[in-house]
Amino acid sequence: MATNLAANRIYGDAGSAVSVAPKGTTGPIGLAALATPFDDLGWLGEDGVAIARKVDKKVFKAHQGGAVIRTKITGTENGFKFQCLEETAIVLGLMHAGSTGVTAAGVSTVTIPGSIGPDERVFVVDEFDGEIQTRYVFPTGQVGDRGDIVLKTDEMTLYEFNVDVTGDFTMVTNSTAVVYPIS
Repeated sequence: MATNLAANRIYGDAGSAVSVAPKGTTGPIGLAALATPFDDLGWLGEDGVAIARKVDKKVFKAHQGGAVIRTKITGTENGFKFQCLEETAIVLGLMHAGSTGVTAAGVSTVTIPGSIGPDERVFVVDEFDGEIQTRYVFPTGQVGDRGDIVLKTDEMTLYEFNVDVTGDFTMVTNSTAVVYPIS
């Protein structure tokens, strides 16, 4: 196996971002800057973005010694989590899906529903490591679990989101270490 130091990544450079757009918005092709209707969610928490792929499997064992003789994948769940450090209308809209707001004379009032309904959106995660950009496009994502909103004098208030992804998603990168097809 060959080693390649240029294929190691430390993401989180200044251009890194999580952006959202309404359900049905056509996702970006390539790595060009995002345009309207995509909204950048602003500063992200220091934990970055964690993309998870959970695989459910069934293990089949033989009578003889309980040896595993086969496994079968029975399901896959995809998702990602991140924290927003900015309190903006778009972030609060993700936190309190279905909420409505009005601003008058510089004062905003947000009505938060007692229960959260479906709120599917298009999500784009852009990460940078120097000149290397990697973009994940999730055509159908929905915020599932949300973290507690902690209002304390010795902690920064942040908004934590776990996004459940439905269907396929894409990864696009300009890394020369990722070249297809693989032979």
